[in-house]
Amino acid sequence: MRKITLIFTFLILNIGFTYGQVTAVVNAPPNDASTTQNRAPNGTSTHSFMRGSALVLTSELTSIPVSSSLNLFGFVTTAGANVAVTGTLTVYMKNSTDTSFTLGTNWSTIITGMTQVYSGTYTVPASATNIDLTLSTPLVYTGGSIYVAYDFVRTGTAATTAATYGSNSTGLVGGCVSAASASAAPTTLASTSFRPVMRFGYPNPYSNDVSIESINSLGNVANVLGTPVPISALVMNKSNTTLNNVTVNANLTGANAYTDAKIIATIEPGATQTVNFNDWTPTTLGANTLNVSVPTDQVNTNNSLSFNNTVSCNTFGISQNPVSYTGAVGFGTGSGILSTPFQVSTATTITGVNAAISNNTASVGRNVYGVILSSTGTILATSTNTLTIANGDLNSIKTFNFSPSVSVAANQLVYYGLAQTANATAYYPLGTYTNAYLTTSYYTTALTGGAQTLVPSNLGQMGIELNLTGTCALGVESLESIDNNLTVFPNPASSILSVKLNSFNNNTSFEVYNTIGQLIIPTKKIDNNKFEINVASLTKGVYFLKVNDNNKLSSVKFVVER
Repeated sequence: MRKITLIFTFLILNIGFTYGQVTAVVNAPPNDASTTQNRAPNGTSTHSFMRGSALVLTSELTSIPVSSSLNLFGFVTTAGANVAVTGTLTVYMKNSTDTSFTLGTNWSTIITGMTQVYSGTYTVPASATNIDLTLSTPLVYTGGSIYVAYDFVRTGTAATTAATYGSNSTGLVGGCVSAASASAAPTTLASTSFRPVMRFGYPNPYSNDVSIESINSLGNVANVLGTPVPISALVMNKSNTTLNNVTVNANLTGANAYTDAKIIATIEPGATQTVNFNDWTPTTLGANTLNVSVPTDQVNTNNSLSFNNTVSCNTFGISQNPVSYTGAVGFGTGSGILSTPFQVSTATTITGVNAAISNNTASVGRNVYGVILSSTGTILATSTNTLTIANGDLNSIKTFNFSPSVSVAANQLVYYGLAQTANATAYYPLGTYTNAYLTTSYYTTALTGGAQTLVPSNLGQMGIELNLTGTCALGVESLESIDNNLTVFPNPASSILSVKLNSFNNNTSFEVYNTIGQLIIPTKKIDNNKFEINVASLTKGVYFLKVNDNNKLSSVKFVVER
């Protein structure tokens, strides 16, 4: 289970590559939102002597060209020690074809046959950062896996708070061995599945490589607001030279259509630039896919990126829709409110908050509820319903309603989010997904409100949305939606969708699919030309009802709102 505590926040780093001038760097194994304070030098007195070794798999190094000379090595800290701690580090490497760690736990055996690639100073940082060391003896990469071993000795004053490193806990069982001591270098290490994220640098061979790093837009567009939707993208020059006149295209397909293009006049090697596209105005309710791309170059695997969004009548949110929330955020055993700001140019009324409940099984039986706060942290409303999380609530979006609703004036700043009550067992109830270039701000405060504290680290995109009042007249947003033989109403629906067929027979059946083609309600036989479908268990979003009448297919799109 990958858990994140808001008391000791950390940065989720899932960037596969970073480029600085003519050196390309690959982070491997990839961070899976787990961390470790034990598998790399943490700066405390108990880590005065620390040794470790890990296997990085071939599949995790595919972006490094064969025969590249690895000239840089490092680690990724997600939180620093309370003070910087100096020491010495010796690093060993060797190429391998192994798919599991086979070197055992004896230090002298582990480094037998390895090449010493670095021996020099190493500083455990007092911040979240990338640690890069220039290798004195580069390793020529042969295209397989790589064993790394490292031997740290503290020389400076010890820290009292350990540094935290990004890690991978799911990619390779027993993929790392490590041990630490306050008095002497350990000779026998212990096995673990937590491999620290390591950085491998090599000369950048590409003179024309541009990547789309991230897209920033709304995942849930509330049409009732009547405001245009901003779109921006972060573009990186991963080349070893300056590039000029780079065209960046944005295209929206699905229920709505949109296209725009911008030109980056000049971008230096290793630099990033935010491209702001023209706003788009929705014309139809439904699901869309936004794609941002650059022209073909030497590395085409990073030339485009997609972002899912849904235009609904009343739901507003930053997170992609649809998306899978694979992370978990919470206060552990503590309590508090996690919120994000909302401020738009039109007046509106908030009826509820949607929150993605994580897959953290420790959350079962714990209590959470929705909350709205003023710009100063005063609680404006708490939801009328408190959710005691059950097994069936994990990996789902739950709605928390306000009664009365909360009126928000034009340009008024409020915060909306989820409140977590304290519990003796640590739990992490809010679902997240990794967003390496997060631009959304999140804040914490006490259950009673008060001054809000900005979360300083990237905890990922959190599943928090707003439900607003109002009616719409776009696309499928009508009393009835009709497709020849098939009529459904109301649309959107909240709990029951009524269906009417002009004709049916004993072999007629229906199915319900989501916007990415997954079967949500399996085949059910129809015994009447008028029937109802219970959609109360479906998460909010766009769905398709398909009816098979003697191999004649009818289909209609409908929306589930809360």
